[in-house]
Amino acid sequence: MSPERWALPSTLLPDGDERDLWVVDGRLTSRPPDAAEPLPGRFALPGLVDAHSHVSLGPGQAPLDLSATAEALRQLPATGVLAVRDVGSPGDLVLDLVPDSAHPTMQAAGQWLAPDGLYYARLHRPVAPDDLLAIALAQVRAGARWIKVVADWTEGDLSYEQTLLEQLVMAAHEAGARVAAHTQGSQVSEIIAAGVDSVEHGCGLDVGDLDVLAANGTAWTPTLLALSGPMPADAAPGRAARREGWLDNSRALLASAAERGVTILAGTDTAGPITAEMALLIDFGLTPEQALRAASTEARAYLGLPMLDEGAPADVVTFESDPREHPSILAQPAAVLLRGNRIR
Repeated sequence: MSPERWALPSTLLPDGDERDLWVVDGRLTSRPPDAAEPLPGRFALPGLVDAHSHVSLGPGQAPLDLSATAEALRQLPATGVLAVRDVGSPGDLVLDLVPDSAHPTMQAAGQWLAPDGLYYARLHRPVAPDDLLAIALAQVRAGARWIKVVADWTEGDLSYEQTLLEQLVMAAHEAGARVAAHTQGSQVSEIIAAGVDSVEHGCGLDVGDLDVLAANGTAWTPTLLALSGPMPADAAPGRAARREGWLDNSRALLASAAERGVTILAGTDTAGPITAEMALLIDFGLTPEQALRAASTEARAYLGLPMLDEGAPADVVTFESDPREHPSILAQPAAVLLRGNRIR
């Protein structure tokens, strides 16, 4: 019997549909093969997605080299994370990676785009306003699927004028890429109005912004885990209180965002495992099913990644118990298939 032939559990998440699927030569099919081995587990979910990652940063946000970044990627699939959106790396490091068969599917954004003094100096090359469009398009030519702009850094002015942000979005779209915007301030409404495709962190969102996000199809990645971790010993006075305010705002808005149809993406921002981010999404107001969608089907649909569909690459995570009833089981997959190859 070919080890690449598997029979999936018939209960498919997050909806709980009952459907028979098999894996033959790395792809999903509804036509039963002559022989197939049952894949362990009773529930099957499309591979998890970390939609806000920085795979080239290690503990303490220390930059990794190319070899260490490649190895970090190889560790992810065993946890069920089979796709990653990397939204910023030092220089062009992630764009220089040569993908291998053990890596999850990755969409990269290249370098962070921010003016001098408006991002972590050790992690990025400052981008002056006059150079923004040219550098962004160079990233796309180098393989970036996303452009990551630090649209604000502190309360006050935008990092780049709104008209320039609009030009950036238009240029990226014409080149076949999309724009993810870092925003933690109250100027988020202006950033959304510029047409960005996703709001990262979104600490200053309000209820009116949610309606605009839903109407425009703009995604929100709350990165709750990154905002909940320990404060650095050298944190500026007032930073802890400000962060608590951001978390309170996300807690007040998250369920309402889901009710309005806002696309919510689960992203870790290097702060820990995606299952911990999903647990926080639930704690902040999403149902377990909504959290599953944020880390699987909704993220996959938004990023243009395959689901559990006929002919799709078999990116599958299975569980013995239903994670909609027992979310803690998400950290204990029964089996993981990456493009049809069992890695757990």
